[in-house]
Amino acid sequence: MIRKKWKRMLALSMACTMTVSMAVPAVAAQEGETSLQTAEAAELQETPEQFEARTGYHLPDGYTYVLNNGFVIIQTDGSPQITPVATPEPTPEETPTPTVTPTPSATPDVTTPTPAPTETTTQPSATPEAITTPEAADPAQEAEAENIPVITAFPQSVEVPVTVEDYRFWTVSASKKAAQAKANLEIKEEMSEDSRSVGSLKEGGICYILKKEEGWYYVESGNVRGFVEKKAVKKIGDKNEALLTPVYAVEMIAPAENQAYTYYRATIQQTEAKKSYALCKGDELNIRADKNTDSEIVGTMKKGNLCYILADETEEWVYVESGEVRGFVKKEYLQTGKKVNKKVKKTGEDQFTLAVAQVDPKENPALYYTITSMKAGIPDGAIRDSIVDYANGFLGTVWEKEGTSLCEGIDTKEFAEQIYEAYGYDVTDKDGNVQEQGKVSVDQAKPGDVICYGSGEEASAAGIYVGDGKIVQASETRGKVATVKVDTTQESFALELFEDTKVIAGSKNISEVNATEAMYGQDLGLFKLTYYCACAKCCGKATGITASGARVAEGETIAVDPSVIPYGTKVIINGHIFTAQDCGSGVKENHIDIYVDDHERALALGCNYAEVHLMK
Repeated sequence: MIRKKWKRMLALSMACTMTVSMAVPAVAAQEGETSLQTAEAAELQETPEQFEARTGYHLPDGYTYVLNNGFVIIQTDGSPQITPVATPEPTPEETPTPTVTPTPSATPDVTTPTPAPTETTTQPSATPEAITTPEAADPAQEAEAENIPVITAFPQSVEVPVTVEDYRFWTVSASKKAAQAKANLEIKEEMSEDSRSVGSLKEGGICYILKKEEGWYYVESGNVRGFVEKKAVKKIGDKNEALLTPVYAVEMIAPAENQAYTYYRATIQQTEAKKSYALCKGDELNIRADKNTDSEIVGTMKKGNLCYILADETEEWVYVESGEVRGFVKKEYLQTGKKVNKKVKKTGEDQFTLAVAQVDPKENPALYYTITSMKAGIPDGAIRDSIVDYANGFLGTVWEKEGTSLCEGIDTKEFAEQIYEAYGYDVTDKDGNVQEQGKVSVDQAKPGDVICYGSGEEASAAGIYVGDGKIVQASETRGKVATVKVDTTQESFALELFEDTKVIAGSKNISEVNATEAMYGQDLGLFKLTYYCACAKCCGKATGITASGARVAEGETIAVDPSVIPYGTKVIINGHIFTAQDCGSGVKENHIDIYVDDHERALALGCNYAEVHLMK
């Protein structure tokens, strides 16, 4: 099942644009090599042509010479050492899972790491022996069936989508999201009846549907977040009497222990906290993961640094946020009150220095002590998908003339502008007019672009394009935020405020042809190629050290199945020389994972097939 999902993901990842501009050098004659040699061979050092000219020997059909550094190996009886021509075997019957991690929306957290090997593989000699690939189905047919291209050169450039990464929760409209339990039920940590229960909900109890999955809903009920089967609840209207005195789920485990708690960070609860300023008193103050000095230090502040108190304001230890750092400090080391409020407002919040993080925010144990923050969150992922997802979260919000609340009431123009403001983009210029830069025709619009109606100073944002000729709009006609068709009767255009970034695929020259024709050795056949980087998503741990002990290097490192291509073996792929240095749990048989320096390029390069040769 997992393997099938990966195949679908890989097919999606190949939607990126590839520009191919280099041809593969001609392939030299297939030659196996061995480390065997004799004194005669060392003395004579004859090429096959020289040997045949001297002896008159004719090589039998279906055989080739066994060479040592290009010279014929002469046996003790004076005859040459020969071997049957190896016919390259095709790739294995079942395509292994690649180590590269695509960004499908459905299973955002699923990765296949490239861990260290579980057994030691003997290093090959300087002159590798001929390699025989395992039996399998025709790789060309497999590539065609999976709609994965066979390439003859690495792409010179690829389209990498602009991505956003965040950890904060964001508030969505509760409209049309309420559901009622048909009977007593338990909210699950995973989409499985066998998974752990994180909360219980009585018959008639209320939950809010935040995300729809196949056969399941991801819901929120009070402080419980997890999965319920679709058949276990019924949707109810916004005016249902049950919402007047709602009964919510009871926690069975703490949110910090619930793996489903942050599966999808939308919530109907308020996420933007009221500002409660505080300034650091001490020369240096540690921000900790818990309310004691033995807990992990997650950040540090210096004297005069600004933070905001988010929770436990009257207790000995308070929960604070300063920039990207969230955790606990003793209140006695903070300066608060009217004087601080006045000072911050007079000086300006952006003029104060903030805390320095000691751990990645997502590795901070105190990160979700409260879901409130000083700013709203946004969905992770490719920015276009994120914008559409974010806009859809407000479906059902009431349209209100000159309204400014995404959840309580908003007008058409304000809706589109606020969606983009959350991502740091302005739809209008300093004069309040729609930006001139980035205008394209509606038929060129991509999901996530702004659709505008009118022209010149009369133009205004109408909604967020979601594809198929539709936009999410705070619609005056519908009286709410809804998905509607683009009005083709009006003068309209699309506004593209960001472009998918085109990056060079070979910043360290993986696409450079550095193998000469004479370097080509045995043809190992057609291999599946995927791409990975040294991040934790790709490798489990971001050490940068390969299974063979070498440090990863773009343009050199590849992960292989060591039983097929031993560590240290040099191979030629699309004219470039690589060294087998790494392995991966998903890299089996005729599959090679090529190392690149950054994750986005690894995803964008996707998956393809190519002929692989041993280097002589």
